[in-house]
Amino acid sequence: MMSNETKKMGNIKGSTKISTKISTKGKAMSTFFLAVIALLFLHLFYVHQKMNLSSVLLTINEGLGMSPPSIINSNSNSDPSILVGSKKWRLWHEMNPSQQEEELEKVFARAAPYGTMLGKGEKLHNTCNDGKKPLLFGKGGEHMVCGPQPEDKSCKFFSFGIRDDPSWDKNLGESWNCRGFAGDPSITHPSKLHPAVTFHQIGLKMLRPNVEEKRDPADEWILVTLPALRSFLGWDYIDIVKIDCEGCEIAMARDILLEDPTFLDNVGQISIETHATRTWVNSTEELYYYALMFPLLEEAGFKLVWSNIFGCGKWEHDGCRPEMMEKMNMSCGNRPRNVVNKVPIGWSCHDWLWVKV
Repeated sequence: MMSNETKKMGNIKGSTKISTKISTKGKAMSTFFLAVIALLFLHLFYVHQKMNLSSVLLTINEGLGMSPPSIINSNSNSDPSILVGSKKWRLWHEMNPSQQEEELEKVFARAAPYGTMLGKGEKLHNTCNDGKKPLLFGKGGEHMVCGPQPEDKSCKFFSFGIRDDPSWDKNLGESWNCRGFAGDPSITHPSKLHPAVTFHQIGLKMLRPNVEEKRDPADEWILVTLPALRSFLGWDYIDIVKIDCEGCEIAMARDILLEDPTFLDNVGQISIETHATRTWVNSTEELYYYALMFPLLEEAGFKLVWSNIFGCGKWEHDGCRPEMMEKMNMSCGNRPRNVVNKVPIGWSCHDWLWVKV
């Protein structure tokens, strides 16, 4: 039997162990609650102040003695001054006038080589990744596509601005068995263009309403961004994006920077129609985002395969901002057709086919 003295010593040791466990557990709980409070503070402060998420997380982790996170995932609330490729581009409204002027010159310089490549008429600049020329889809042919046909049977595409000619979309569904989302808020089509292609009266966002949207104020359009649509559909990768919607191409760069700077990393090729007249590009902000699409495509690994120039119809009368030709070397201008047909012959609208290398 143990003496009273031995029992006392045992009780003291047991109490010490329990106290040590409680103390250790208490410290762990304190650290956990501090981390939770810090993260809650971060969330509230970031949402309301739009502060730089990466730098804040780094500060909090250093304060808690943790290793900094290696990657900060981008989402719809990404910092507008986000790193894209090897260059940091900013949203227009986030800059002061002097910064805007500086960035404008930078994007002009990046767009100018492509304006020079555009030149006059239809041009083949590179072959497709299969070593062949681009393919003509649909009956119009102004929107080309590069082979080879995707092999994994999960081909997907976005198509905006189909008007009364959905032949491109149907052709892609039939020939390549691509699943497609076709959108145009200015016209009505059956919801099924093809068993694999659906139609929706939805358009892409713009910097300002275009002439079609303003035609009937009572006709309210539903507009979306490319990053938001990809997220909504849950499509990890989009093989082809076709854009022909009179002004939405100018907002593409803004929407990518604002919502998902990695969007172009998940696209295989882009067939896009751009409009250079003042009808669509008439402010310095619109010039900025028009020019910015070229470095964004370049930095995401796209090469220019094919281009074509043509007239913008009656909108040629509006002419182009001088920066379009003087700073970016883009084809702009027109000449009278004849005394009867007042719509000029022009070269201010352009088609481009970009393919991921």
